[in-house]
Amino acid sequence: MARMAQDPQLSRRELFRGKIFQPIRDAATRGAAAGRVVAKQDVSLSLLQRPPGAVAEGQFLASCTRCGECITACPPRAIRWAPPEAGEKRAGTPFIDPIRQPCVMCIDTPCITACEPGVLRDELPRKMADARVDKLACLAWRGQPCRLCVDQCPVEGAISMDDAHRPTISSEACTGCGVCVQVCPAPRNAINHRALDNRPFWRG
Repeated sequence: MARMAQDPQLSRRELFRGKIFQPIRDAATRGAAAGRVVAKQDVSLSLLQRPPGAVAEGQFLASCTRCGECITACPPRAIRWAPPEAGEKRAGTPFIDPIRQPCVMCIDTPCITACEPGVLRDELPRKMADARVDKLACLAWRGQPCRLCVDQCPVEGAISMDDAHRPTISSEACTGCGVCVQVCPAPRNAINHRALDNRPFWRG
């Protein structure tokens, strides 16, 4: 059982800013120790998951200065430098690889505060990716007890259990942070996760 369910004294700020990180790592380790593949270790670079509040990709690439302030400001170190394999225009820009470390949706969004070029905007939606449950791969949908993705999700209402104790993802509430991707213990990761390619253009 996840720590969130065990510890009623755990505040939302502690959950988002630090206390959730170790349970996520522990859950992923348990899956690996049981001989399960938690997720592929090579991130797909066809689309990059940008941090929350990111402007449209073309505007992002034109205005991001590659200063790294959002990377430094990120409490769980979820934001990374895009590698050369991402392409000349995108290499060195900030992105999130949820397989290695997902975003945990910090309430005070330090990455947005640290972004001086303004490619991360408090006024824009926090949604970073789309996620859905692969019912053929999900343990709960195959009749085995599992609710790690529900217990570890940092966004209220994003993942819930249906009447048959199977997880479902709300596309309206889900931000695509990727926590469910990292903690899923199914032999084949049961979360289909795709970075957004249609983020809004900022006209402020």
